[in-house]
Amino acid sequence: MSVFVDNSFSMEAAGSNGTLLDEARQKAREIVSAYKSSDLFQLLTCDFEGRHQRLVTRDEFLTMLDEVKTSPSVHTFDEIVSRQYDLLNNEPAARRTTYLVSDFQKSTYSPNVLKQDSNILSYLVPLKSQGMANVYIDTCWFTQPIQQPGKTSVLRARVWNRSETDLEKIPLKLLINNQQKSVTSLDIKAGMSVTAEMPFNIRTEGPQQGLLQVTDYPVTYDDKFYFSFDVLSSVQVLCINGNGGNRFLDALYAQDSSVHFTNVGEKSLDYGRLSESDLIILNEVQSVSSGLAAEIKRYVDNGGTILVLPAANAELSSYNSFLSSLRAPLYREPDTADTRVVRLSEESYLFRDVFEKQPGKTAIDINTELPKVRRHFPILFSSATLTVPLIEMLNGRSFLTLTNSGRGQVFLMAVPLDPAFSNFPLQALFVPVLYNIALISHPVHSLYSIIGDNKPVRIGAATPDGDQVYKLKSPVTNFEMIPQLIQSGNMLNVFAGNQVPEAGNYQLVDNKKVISGLSFNYNRNESNLECFTAGELKTMLNKAHLKNFSLVETGQRPLNEVIAMINSGTQLWRYFVWLALVMLLGEILLIRFFKK
Repeated sequence: MSVFVDNSFSMEAAGSNGTLLDEARQKAREIVSAYKSSDLFQLLTCDFEGRHQRLVTRDEFLTMLDEVKTSPSVHTFDEIVSRQYDLLNNEPAARRTTYLVSDFQKSTYSPNVLKQDSNILSYLVPLKSQGMANVYIDTCWFTQPIQQPGKTSVLRARVWNRSETDLEKIPLKLLINNQQKSVTSLDIKAGMSVTAEMPFNIRTEGPQQGLLQVTDYPVTYDDKFYFSFDVLSSVQVLCINGNGGNRFLDALYAQDSSVHFTNVGEKSLDYGRLSESDLIILNEVQSVSSGLAAEIKRYVDNGGTILVLPAANAELSSYNSFLSSLRAPLYREPDTADTRVVRLSEESYLFRDVFEKQPGKTAIDINTELPKVRRHFPILFSSATLTVPLIEMLNGRSFLTLTNSGRGQVFLMAVPLDPAFSNFPLQALFVPVLYNIALISHPVHSLYSIIGDNKPVRIGAATPDGDQVYKLKSPVTNFEMIPQLIQSGNMLNVFAGNQVPEAGNYQLVDNKKVISGLSFNYNRNESNLECFTAGELKTMLNKAHLKNFSLVETGQRPLNEVIAMINSGTQLWRYFVWLALVMLLGEILLIRFFKK
């Protein structure tokens, strides 16, 4: 027999006799007590531990059962049953049975993709909680692409109310580096979510770590949400000029403390500096040499961002050969017909918070003056490119496009920053577009990871030198590990695997220097406590044609009695005894009243 005991976080919910996990342990004890002491058992939990991948005696099973605690691991119905089958199929001569004791959450259990084994009988033992109320933080994100010292950052957090009643005045706290920065109260409708905005200010640059917190009971594992981010002093912008610097770029970037702007001539370019830049601007380079094209392609493939501003006398064959290597759109011969910008991709980071939004209206007012275009290089799209238009003109062509190339990005302008081509450099739109291109070019790692996902965390850092190693440490516990590191261009992939023991904020350190902050949260699939009823489970099993799966409903009887009845079949002797008594009574009545 293989007995799966669900020990996921949802089993912290209250049952009729303690928590659901307490009830699951008791059901498992009743299951094994229904069998002979010589039978062999497997105990399986969400942890999928190695010591649970074998058959043990009943006494060993009960000893391991007492050690089962709640776990952050989450597995699907198919994964659980497959793990049970893998072990039992090594015992082909035995009578094989599986049991699944769980609350059967709707977010986890779906038998539609399940592959059954006709030689193994499986029984579902559903547990029912006393209530499904749970408030939890689902995710968070910043409204700005990067955070800068001394400037207000706005964090958005989504909070769910998974209950049947409306909730009011739910406090939500924001802590940055263990200091409370913001607090708000939320009103959340039953079964709905709300998004809260938490503004705060950070004055120091470098790695920062945050915590969002609500108060809820009895399911508490998802009341805290951890995240890490970097505060940057400046973004590195390198401008490669074909014919001297551009006065508009100089005016925009050179006087801004958040941007470190460097002008360099095409012929005096040091290729070794490319990898140090967050954004490279090709400004009116007449011809893109093969050497420059190869170096920039390597830069983009490794995660870099470039902005291409074509020269008025651009040699299009060299440009298009370069752009083709990046799988970006190509330039056509200049078009001298007058046109104008008419459409912006308002959902892009370039335009978020640029225009004041009013309910029921588009962000751009009908009277907003947009750039006029006198000449432009038509941008030719190809089906092979991953390109989206960000700014479009009246003639249907693109004024600015964004292409995902390798691990990087390519911004392509249809005009140089020259008033003879357009008045774009003189328009108010010029500043947010060019400024935001620089801001989003800096590589940032995700705010958080999910424990058990086994996905790498990408950070903008170099591999440690020599014999030094990076270590992942917890600043509040004694946890320490050496993660696997893989260099990927100008990014570093950090693999923590399943070795992170609990949700929290961690630090990637080199000796005593903090390289980056990393945050890990529990999977929120367990936070939705909505579960299948016994009737729904029966219907699903029938629809999926899982004939070897049955539902065990005990009512008030111990589970071992129900299993004993299932194993021995329906007992008919009582019916025959009663039938014999009825026949005997009938015979007596016939003799007594119908005797001739």
